[in-house]
Amino acid sequence: MKKLFAIFLLVIHFFNWGGYMLLQNYMMERSDRHMNELISHNLYDPNTLIELKVKQNLPGINEWADYKNVSGSIQLKNACYNYVKLKFTKDTLYVMCVPNYEKTKLVDNNVIYAKQINDIPTDKGDNTSVKKGGPDNKYDHPQLVINFLRFENIPPQGFNKIYTISVDPFIPIPGQPPEILG
Repeated sequence: MKKLFAIFLLVIHFFNWGGYMLLQNYMMERSDRHMNELISHNLYDPNTLIELKVKQNLPGINEWADYKNVSGSIQLKNACYNYVKLKFTKDTLYVMCVPNYEKTKLVDNNVIYAKQINDIPTDKGDNTSVKKGGPDNKYDHPQLVINFLRFENIPPQGFNKIYTISVDPFIPIPGQPPEILG
């Protein structure tokens, strides 16, 4: 009986130590898989699609005329979304998303649970001491800049050696070869 009780306490201890996080990650992964399956079978309401515009600078890209089907997920503020369609232009990325309410609920529950367990004070109000400037000051999205280097058609220095191969592999020598000294 003592052994069974000790095993039970160890299971509870290990679950509190990391099992809750594993269970939470499993539930969120299952929610994503379920949502992607619904999207792949077109079982979503097109009226609930939300268009997200992400500013970017890709001057060398060909603009897409229409949306392409993609799959993935994104989290903005406290809401989780799954991609449905994607479109590129030279200065903007357009993403059509469908809200994932189940994952949003799981993320909110996890944040609340973490705040209750950890003795970390949470901000009750908004911290307005730091403000972002610019036309799009609501979201913090890094801008991806890719520069491709083009090498000139100049051979590397130090490789100027030229080798010639004779037609006959044997070199003629006058006379007999030397005898072995022994």
